Amino acid sequence: MSQGPTAEDLHEETDDFPQPPIEDVDDDRGEESQVDEFELDPDDIEVLESSLPSELSKDFTNSEKDPRGGEAFEGVINALRTVRDNVGYTCELIAEEDKIVGAFSQALYNMMLPLAKTLPVDPSSLPVEMSDVKNANVIPEGKLLIRREDGRMESINLTDGANRDLLIEVIKDVMPKFSSLVTEQRERVERRMSLLASITKELQNIAEALISAVK
Repeated sequence: MSQGPTAEDLHEETDDFPQPPIEDVDDDRGEESQVDEFELDPDDIEVLESSLPSELSKDFTNSEKDPRGGEAFEGVINALRTVRDNVGYTCELIAEEDKIVGAFSQALYNMMLPLAKTLPVDPSSLPVEMSDVKNANVIPEGKLLIRREDGRMESINLTDGANRDLLIEVIKDVMPKFSSLVTEQRERVERRMSLLASITKELQNIAEALISAVK
């Protein structure tokens, strides 16, 4: 029985073929094989921009200001700046409004205290969301006391920032009544003075008559 070639036979056969010489590869390729870094001269930039079309050159030079190079983006920026200015101005107005409301509250207290403990408010003058209010009155402390149709009682501080619109509606309804109240107060004082003056005069006459009679 014949046997195939052994590993030693194959090795001997490969030795009969000449092997090509192996050359050493030099890793140092020298300065000629290296790529120089590219640097753009400023003069070249000017030449490049001048060679571009006018619209393209404008977008190229304004790329840092507007990456999209479109008017829409500038419109958004301008709109945000306007919002920022309005927010700052609104904050200043709110601060001034707080001062005015504080002064109004103090003046209302000083005027109401000697005249009336409460001032009635017409429920129809209140906002729609308060349509179930049956009775409403303002007290000197700047609060609105309301009674709803279901009997619930509430106290609303009109000086709070969230109630400023309600404060305006209440003022429009109350101020004419307050004026009438002051007029009525003046008339009451005048009537009292007239009555007291008449009575005092009569008492003085009676006193003089008694003194004369005793003598």
